[in-house]
Amino acid sequence: MSNPFGNFLKSKLDEIQKRNPRFSFRSLAKKVSISPGCLNELMHGKRPLSEFYASKIVLGLELGVEERNQVYAMIATRSRKFNVQKRLTEQQLELLSSWEHFAILNLMRIPQFQSSEKWISQRLGIPVEKVQHSLDLLMNLGFIKMHGNTFVRTVASLGTTSDIPSHALVQAHVSDMNKAIEVLKVTTPDRRDYSAITLAFNPEKMTEVKALIKKFRQRLSLLAEEGEPSEVYNLNIQFFPLTVPVK
Repeated sequence: MSNPFGNFLKSKLDEIQKRNPRFSFRSLAKKVSISPGCLNELMHGKRPLSEFYASKIVLGLELGVEERNQVYAMIATRSRKFNVQKRLTEQQLELLSSWEHFAILNLMRIPQFQSSEKWISQRLGIPVEKVQHSLDLLMNLGFIKMHGNTFVRTVASLGTTSDIPSHALVQAHVSDMNKAIEVLKVTTPDRRDYSAITLAFNPEKMTEVKALIKKFRQRLSLLAEEGEPSEVYNLNIQFFPLTVPVK
């Protein structure tokens, strides 16, 4: 039986070994952060390729857009929990510029989730009226639906524009940062991590800095998805100038 993913992985291994003959299958497993046994099962079709493992492969091998889409297209049908990532329009982002909308979407991912407005209100520490408004909005936008008496997501994740001026995106960042200040004041250090560093910076390195931050976010997301989730967290990264440009 044909195994497109196995063929793809073997071709990538051969490609790397041409540059580095000492690079082994175990080296490949380490590079993509998947155990050798599990990677072997994926390679030989004994384990279906899921979105979780596909993301590890894409990130670990630093695949370009074309190969990345190729891998995601090979995800086993029974492993597809959602549709592909949806990019928000400016109008949709304006409606979703408050942190609680994304919090509710991710709360739906934890096994203990209850389709109760009161339960959601207690878990997020917000008024029931705010929960009702958010659920109505998410429903109207088509990002959630009712399955029987249960709220379920209809999208895997939501993306925004990148490096394009957006008033709605600025408002969304402000909402996240205000929430971060609020949580800092009432949460003990064992449940959160806040850190900062001030440094002299060469602006010509901004593209590289953004790439490093993006890679870190992706790796943290994969780590966070391991095991069984029980809480919803927000990763909020800022890298901004303290000096005014010389004219």
